[in-house]
Amino acid sequence: MELPSLRRLFTGDIFMSSTEVMDKCATKTITNIDHKVRDAQIELLYKQTYTGLVGALIVALAACVIFMQVVPQWKLGLWAGIIAIQTLVRAMIVLAFKRRDSLKSDIDRWAKLHVTGVFVSGLVWGIPFAFLWPAAHPVYQMIWPIIIIPISAASVAAYYTWAPSYISFLILTALPMSLRLFFEGGSLFYILGFLCLFFIAILLRAANVMHAASKHAFEIGIRNQALNEDLNVGISKREQLNARLQEEIAERKLAENEIRKLSKVFLDGTNPSLIEDLNGNILEMNDEALNIYGFSREELVGKSIKLLAPEKNHKKIDELIKLCMDGKLVRDVEGLQRKKNGVEIPVLMTLSLLIDEDKKPFGIASIASDITGQKNIEKELIKSKAAAESANATKDKFFKIISHDLRSPFNSIIGFSNLLNTQYDSFDDEERKEFIGKMNISSIYAYDLLDNLLTWARTQTDEIKITKEKLNLYNLVEASVSTYLLNADSKNISIVNQVQDELIISIDENTALTFIRNIMSNAIKFTPEGGRITIDSQLTKDCVELHITDTGVGMSPKTIDNLFQIGKGISTDGTNCEKGTGLGLILCKEFIERNGGSISVKSEVNKGSEFIISLPLGSD
Repeated sequence: MELPSLRRLFTGDIFMSSTEVMDKCATKTITNIDHKVRDAQIELLYKQTYTGLVGALIVALAACVIFMQVVPQWKLGLWAGIIAIQTLVRAMIVLAFKRRDSLKSDIDRWAKLHVTGVFVSGLVWGIPFAFLWPAAHPVYQMIWPIIIIPISAASVAAYYTWAPSYISFLILTALPMSLRLFFEGGSLFYILGFLCLFFIAILLRAANVMHAASKHAFEIGIRNQALNEDLNVGISKREQLNARLQEEIAERKLAENEIRKLSKVFLDGTNPSLIEDLNGNILEMNDEALNIYGFSREELVGKSIKLLAPEKNHKKIDELIKLCMDGKLVRDVEGLQRKKNGVEIPVLMTLSLLIDEDKKPFGIASIASDITGQKNIEKELIKSKAAAESANATKDKFFKIISHDLRSPFNSIIGFSNLLNTQYDSFDDEERKEFIGKMNISSIYAYDLLDNLLTWARTQTDEIKITKEKLNLYNLVEASVSTYLLNADSKNISIVNQVQDELIISIDENTALTFIRNIMSNAIKFTPEGGRITIDSQLTKDCVELHITDTGVGMSPKTIDNLFQIGKGISTDGTNCEKGTGLGLILCKEFIERNGGSISVKSEVNKGSEFIISLPLGSD
């Protein structure tokens, strides 16, 4: 028997290496994060390009069928041929990208190639406004914007991970459309031209937000992957170390006198190590065990090993001792141990039966490895995964609102403008004013929805900063109420501010005005004529509650449950058919919570609603 082998069994050198692996796993720096994010962005860009090419080709063929009666067929055929060729070429590039060797591929070259393809595609889709324009057919002129606007929006949804691609395609398609509408002249075309420019600006801003959100999601995913790889490396090395430990423990022909000779080495180990008799009573321990558990040597010697385990683990200790007595190696069993002060620590336990020269068992050697660091890493991984899933879910809800709610007002605007364009003389002045009024309402609704969407998106990317200051709550409410006095007067609604005029709160002024105005606007919207809105305050120990109560239509419990959830909130018309976006209260909750407050709602159908906002008091 070689003494170095026995020394390694009791010194804890093996477990020291395992601890070093976990330390490296927890502190390793993730390098080249920007390069990896760019690779992931280009991968997703090419993945989404293939579907976009097929869709664009189908739309082009449909356009040829629609315009074949008003545009020379040879022009349509030539244009369709160009689209088919560039679609085939770009599809071949996508196929080549999928079959590339990712280890040797220059991702920047593929990115530039994609931008070039998008640029050519944008030029091809800009051709209709110069060479395929049905000059003598106003009705058909309105069809081109209807075709191009969804194509432009689809390009943003497909290419949002790479800014040069979606910017170039959007400018080369939507901008020529606006210029053509201005060139045609006339009030209607000027309006549509400005709407197209407005649409370009909206899409560019939305694409920027989507790009930032996707980049953030990619970064989280890459960091999680790196942490998983580090953890797997640590686990793999631990398994190798455990295999080495098993080989060492296999040399079990130890006599009691040999153990005593090596007691100094045993006592100097860096992991808690114990020697117990066959009944589980402690015979010896090293200094690290005393340091970790907090007991003195006198308090441990002769005591059961269960003293170092929570009561819920006592049965497990008996099972491990029985396995060891049966000659089986107990290796890396996860469990809990307890310090003298009651603090529990997670460990991996290894037990081995000690046999003398006559091959008779006389004791049990146990070594514990603290895995608190590994458990903390696992918790961080779970937390990061939850954050990534939340970000993706939020992004999906954001896209759903854009694709569904944003389409409706534009359909209304295009529909009424098309009626005025094609049947202008068949309507009298009152009917025209009615159409124009509805177009105006739809435009305002679209603007409000986009403004709320962009404000909400800014809160998700931490662009809105909260700067708290001491403000008078009564003055804040007065400033907010003054904005809606005309709206309230038009419905003969009385607004009563009963807030105590001496209350000082710590809050950001801009976001506070935003959420108070929004809740006031909702109260006016859902309160019938002749109703009443009361604003008062209640002071508690460390905060002030602002109560905004109306005598409106009230809400059902189901509506209240979905009130502050994006994608679930339902926008309903007010008592005078006022329109809403369904995002206002979501922004209110976001701003209130970022100011350290909370919001709750009490309401009954046909009995009104009460919004309760808890805000922190200003400290002296």
